[in-house]
Amino acid sequence: MGKKKKLVFRNIPVTLIMTIPFLLFFTAWWFFHTWSTMTVNELVFNIKMSMSGASHAMIKLFLMEALLPTIVAGIILYLIISFAGNKVFGGKKRLILILVDIAVLIAAIAYTWVMLDMTKYIEQQINASKFIEENYVDPNDVTLEFPVKKRNLIYVYLESVEVTDADKENGGSFEKSRIPELTQLSHENENFSGDNKTLDGGFSMPGTDWTMGAIFAQSSGLPLQIRIEANSMSSQEKFFPSVCAIGDILEAEGYHNEFVCGSEAGFGGRELFFKSHGNYDICDYPYAKEQGWIPQDYGVWWGYEDEKLFEFSKKRLEELSKSDDPFNLTIITADTHFEDGYVCRLCENEFEDQYSNVYACSSRQVTEFVKWIKEQDFYENTTVVLVGDHPTMDADFCAMIDEDYVRRVYTCYLNADASVQQTGKRREYTTFDMFPTTLAAMGVKIEGDRLGLGTNLFSSEDTLLEKYGMEHEFEELSRRSAFMDELAEMDEYDIAMQNYSDPTAAADISIEDDGTVRIVVSDIQNVNEQITSVELNCVPDGDSSRKIVLNMDKQPDGSYVSEVSLADIDVDDTDFNIYVNSALGSRWQVFAQRGDMNLKQTDFAEYLSAIEDYLETGNYTVLISTRKNATARLTKDNIAALNEIGITDDIVSGEDMTIVAAISADGSESHVTKDYAEITGTIPNGTTYLVKGSWNGSDEGSFGIIVDDQDRMIQRKGLHFAVINNQTGRVIDCVDFDLIDGETRR
Repeated sequence: MGKKKKLVFRNIPVTLIMTIPFLLFFTAWWFFHTWSTMTVNELVFNIKMSMSGASHAMIKLFLMEALLPTIVAGIILYLIISFAGNKVFGGKKRLILILVDIAVLIAAIAYTWVMLDMTKYIEQQINASKFIEENYVDPNDVTLEFPVKKRNLIYVYLESVEVTDADKENGGSFEKSRIPELTQLSHENENFSGDNKTLDGGFSMPGTDWTMGAIFAQSSGLPLQIRIEANSMSSQEKFFPSVCAIGDILEAEGYHNEFVCGSEAGFGGRELFFKSHGNYDICDYPYAKEQGWIPQDYGVWWGYEDEKLFEFSKKRLEELSKSDDPFNLTIITADTHFEDGYVCRLCENEFEDQYSNVYACSSRQVTEFVKWIKEQDFYENTTVVLVGDHPTMDADFCAMIDEDYVRRVYTCYLNADASVQQTGKRREYTTFDMFPTTLAAMGVKIEGDRLGLGTNLFSSEDTLLEKYGMEHEFEELSRRSAFMDELAEMDEYDIAMQNYSDPTAAADISIEDDGTVRIVVSDIQNVNEQITSVELNCVPDGDSSRKIVLNMDKQPDGSYVSEVSLADIDVDDTDFNIYVNSALGSRWQVFAQRGDMNLKQTDFAEYLSAIEDYLETGNYTVLISTRKNATARLTKDNIAALNEIGITDDIVSGEDMTIVAAISADGSESHVTKDYAEITGTIPNGTTYLVKGSWNGSDEGSFGIIVDDQDRMIQRKGLHFAVINNQTGRVIDCVDFDLIDGETRR
């Protein structure tokens, strides 16, 4: 073999090594142009998951956009190295080629670094807080000494009740107290205000400011830091299984644990938590119907009102007190839930706003409940705790509070078997401190006087808030905690699936003065893959032969625009569908609007007015159904408007009810009931329909607006409408008014 031939073969390994930076660069370029918004966490997740499902389009794109350019670069390098001779690849020129190769490698790394925002990712990892891990006291490692005669516990979570609701003289933010009875009760007992004449209460820290987070914090001394939506714990199989909460401790000591609420306990993961940590018996809204406490068709607000909650709790206490075993009855109220609360028959019109009247009513009811407890034989050996779960989330009510006012949850310990060691001192504390303080109030001696992130407030031990200050603790608890991730024991795949959202987009469809319909698509969300096109489909009158398909034009601001002549569509009945196509061949429908362009009101009152006008023409049939909670937020004007269009049965304001209706000029049928209801019929052109609804049904078969065997109902809670053209049988509008969340969905 000649010298030159040997040199050619010897340059192959050198070429391959020098080609690696080009492969990395072109792969990075292809990757980030294919997945335009990929993050480090998403990248790690996808690497952990199997790549066996890679599409042919993905492989083809990689071959064409990454591997092929790399091969071309490799061939060029090989030719330069092998055939240009020492004149090119010798001395300084060899150094130049090596430097170019290094520059490509640096460019690949830098590009990947920027696209993945590695600086922010590393900062998050470095700055992940260790505050919880360093300050957490595991109850499993602490000696707890119960008294010989164990005390009972009644723990009442007062929904959204805070010190703020009191008058200014007593530490609140109002001239006139919304909770005078509760204020007096707290003063007469213990709220840890010391010699201060104003009420004290616990701060609600990050991870504790919604109901399930509050329950978890006060039961375990930990914030509910989870990497899924706040109220999604009900979808999990376990709830922080290694955490020791007060229910676990009491169960181990022979207590009977029970949870009573006027709603469905499964919401937010409450039932899972109480079952997992203390094996609580659950007495919730469905249980009340099973036991005959309320009729099967009864339902107001979230289930049943607090008046009944206290009545049923008394029954349970009478039964529990007959047993030789100590008991823990945990209760949560609901009437004071935002927004505006539930007006029950006991409410008075003392204040101008509804929410204040509901708070005042709750204050009287809770105090009467406590008065009844004090009259019972079991009270002598029972500790009662009244604590707000978290500050209210009602934005309008909060607007009345001074900006510089510091909000705390209401706190009151009654008949505690413990004495405050630091007499006269006003404590600074959070709701984490309820955990050890409650046990101490039951006469339990706690080694070190700390559990979880909480401190026994009866002791002289400083709370974490007193030790670190509000700003520091709040900031630390706002940051990610690897320790909490470990305690949660949640599967990465499950987290990804919980957080997954379907691609969506906003679209504005407007009729212009020049005789065109202008469609603007913006704010495309949850599409990681490279968008190659946004496609508009218009189908006038449901006639596929007239279908218009347009690739929308991308604008400098990232939106997409198309225009369609009014002459080519029917303003009264055209379907608009928008699709996003990706480089990998994926296709998502991100927006759909059906039917009449003049029937797109998002305001419920305006929609009812428009519906009335349509019905008067005699050309339309309107179908109405309820899916789960839908009617409790109907105003008197809404009810009057529904009666006006043809619903003749009484609709009770403030109550959840089932409404099903089929309304037309030729005749109407409607049912307003507490039960499941359905209506079947045929419109003039022969199109059949089935309307079925249930305000509290959990079975998917309980709901539906089925027209010609196709269900038109949006699968969300609310009051649903479908409008049918009597001549064509076409559904020209489908809409869901969710009056609880204030959303309109089409």
